[in-house]
Amino acid sequence: MTRFVPWLLVALCFVLGVASRSIADSFPVFVPALERAFAANRGDITIIYSFTLLVGGISGPLNGWILDRLGLRALTVFGMGLVVLALFAASHATALWQLYATLGVMLGFGGASVSGVLSASLLGRWFPARRLGVALAVAWSATGVGTMLTIPLAQYMIVGSGWRHAYLVFSIASVVFVPLLLVLPWRRIALGATGTASGQGRQHAAGDAGPTVGQAVREWPFWALTFSFALTSIGIFSILPQAMSYLLERGMAGGHAASALAVAGFLTPLGMVGFSWLADRGGRRLAAILAYGCSIAGVGALALVRGPGDDLFLWLYVLLFGGSQGSRGPMISTLATLRYRGANFGRIYGMIGIGMGLGGFFGAWVGGLLHDLTGGYAAVMIFSACALLLAAASLGSEAGARERLTTR
Repeated sequence: MTRFVPWLLVALCFVLGVASRSIADSFPVFVPALERAFAANRGDITIIYSFTLLVGGISGPLNGWILDRLGLRALTVFGMGLVVLALFAASHATALWQLYATLGVMLGFGGASVSGVLSASLLGRWFPARRLGVALAVAWSATGVGTMLTIPLAQYMIVGSGWRHAYLVFSIASVVFVPLLLVLPWRRIALGATGTASGQGRQHAAGDAGPTVGQAVREWPFWALTFSFALTSIGIFSILPQAMSYLLERGMAGGHAASALAVAGFLTPLGMVGFSWLADRGGRRLAAILAYGCSIAGVGALALVRGPGDDLFLWLYVLLFGGSQGSRGPMISTLATLRYRGANFGRIYGMIGIGMGLGGFFGAWVGGLLHDLTGGYAAVMIFSACALLLAAASLGSEAGARERLTTR
C-alpha cells in the first residue's frame, strides 16, 4: 500500500487544484457577463483576475509560514474554506468592489493555499529527484484539466442561469472537500518517504533546517526563479483573461471560442507532463527554452486570427500556447524544491511565489489597460512576447546551473 501513497497524494493535490484554481481560471468566460452586469469597462473587470493572481502570489510567505509552523491540515482546511466562502459571497455581490474582495482577495489567497506551496512541499517529501518533476506536473495540471470542465460548464450556466448561479454551483462543488481534509492522517503524511530527493518532513523532524530565508535571498538562484515566475506570469496573463473577448470580437461564435479554450486547457496538462518529463531526463534548460518558444509562437498565431474563418491560426494558438502555458510552474517548483529542501522550504518557496502573483497581477492589469488605451490587441501581444522572452533567459540560467550540478 505504501508504494501507492505518493500517487494518492498527487491525486489529492490534483483534485484540490480543480476545486480551487481551475474555478478561478474560468474567469475569462465571466468577463463579458460581468461587463454588462456592472456597466464596467474591460480594465475594471480584468483587474479582478489581476487581484486573484496578485494575492495568490504575495500570500505565499504567509501560506509558507502556516505550513512550516501549523502544518498541512491547517493550511489545506484554511485554504479550501476560504475558496468556498469566496465563491458563495461572489454569487451575491451587488457592487464591483465586492468582487475585488471575494474573487480577487479571498479566492486568490485560498487557491494559493492549496496549490503551489502545498504540492511542492508535500510531493517533495515523497518523490525522488528523477520523478519529482513529473509528479509536480501532474499536480499542477489540475488547472488545465479542470478548465476543460469549468470553462464550458461556466459558459453553459452563464447563458442559461446567469453568472451568479455559476459561482453558487462552484461553491457547493468545492465545499465537499473540507470534511476530507479534516480527517486525513496529516502527521504521517508529513513525515514523507525515506530516500527521496527532499525528505523535508524527516529533515524537519531531525532538526535539519536546510537553507535559511536570508541565505536564499542573498544568492542569484532565488532571484532567477522569482523573476522566472514573474515574467512568465506577465507574458501569460496579459493575454489569457482577454482571449475569450478577443475571439468574440473577431467574429467567433461563443460556443466555438469556449470549446477552443477548453481544448487549450486539455493540452495544458499534457504539456506540463511532457516538458517536465524532458526536464527530469536531464534536459531542464532545453525543456525551458522549448516551452517558451511554443508560448511565443502561440501569441503570434493568435495575432493572426482576424475572423471566424481563421480556424487554422486559432488551433495553432490552442496547440502552442495551450500546450505550454502551464509548463514552467512545475519546472520552477522542481528546481526550488531540489535547491531549498528543509524546514524553511515553505517560506522560501512562498517568497519565490510572490513573483508569480506580482507578475500575474501586473500582466492582467497592463494587458487590460493596453487594450483600453489602444482600442486593440497588438500592443498586448507584443508586451506578452517580450515578457516571455526575458523569462526564458532567467529560467534557462538556473536550469543550466542545475544541470551542471547534476553532472559533477
